[in-house]
Amino acid sequence: MGALNPSNLDLDLVRTFVTICEAGTFARAAERVGRTPSAVSLQVKRLEERLGRALFLRQPRAVVPTADGEALLCLGRRLLAVNDEVVAFFDAPPMEGRVRFGAPNDSGLFALPTMLRRFAATHPQVEVDVRLDASRLLVEAVAQGDLDLVLYTGHLPSNRPAQVVHSQDLVWIGLRGGLAEARRPLPLALCQSGCTWRAAALDALDGAGIAYRIAYTSEHCQGQIAAVEADLAVAPLPASVAGPPFQRIASLPPLGSYDVLTRLRDGAGPAARALAGHVADSFREVPGLASRLFA
Repeated sequence: MGALNPSNLDLDLVRTFVTICEAGTFARAAERVGRTPSAVSLQVKRLEERLGRALFLRQPRAVVPTADGEALLCLGRRLLAVNDEVVAFFDAPPMEGRVRFGAPNDSGLFALPTMLRRFAATHPQVEVDVRLDASRLLVEAVAQGDLDLVLYTGHLPSNRPAQVVHSQDLVWIGLRGGLAEARRPLPLALCQSGCTWRAAALDALDGAGIAYRIAYTSEHCQGQIAAVEADLAVAPLPASVAGPPFQRIASLPPLGSYDVLTRLRDGAGPAARALAGHVADSFREVPGLASRLFA
């Protein structure tokens, strides 16, 4: 492979490389970037020659990044994020105004600051008023015109305008090596009444004929997580929570998946629409953002 030279990296090559890593195969990546698989393969070859390192281990059904590929994936995402922010800043027309934005309670501690920081960089003249609340209350508020844009968890409604920005499995979570999952009636840690996760959990247990008791109720899912960590209960939570010290409980009935959605107020202005697009982009572009968003 060629020796390293001081010329700049071709970001188009980097974007293709990141897409391959996320898609898992050259064929799926080619569909996403609008090129043929052979053209994508050629781009990877050019990038490997430019960097002087092998970036992928080719396997029969997938491509796996090498150690150098893993390093480039992290750095490449940062490069692309900065590039996209610069382009968005100068492409976007000057915009002013105020957006009343609602988001789930726990996202105020996790995902929301990341999204708003990125939006402020490209729309510095737009003021964003934030309301944190339960998803069902946010949906009611935007329907009544009290909010311009809401981010919420649930399922795509058939009769209301909404956009799915992320989907994830909902699973049973318990403490690794804990005893709560074996107790009967099964102790549960749930969000308050009206939560879609709560409804899915109770419907699944009722359908399977498993006795349960609601041991802990919390307005925030961090309260559920605390109860599980103390081995006082099990809880329906996103699959991304299943890492140590927690584990997924496969013996309980499946819960399906849930969606993260955005919904605009009828007649919302350009600032609200711009923020909605930015929120959707953030879920695609910011690694790990979705795993930091709960109900």
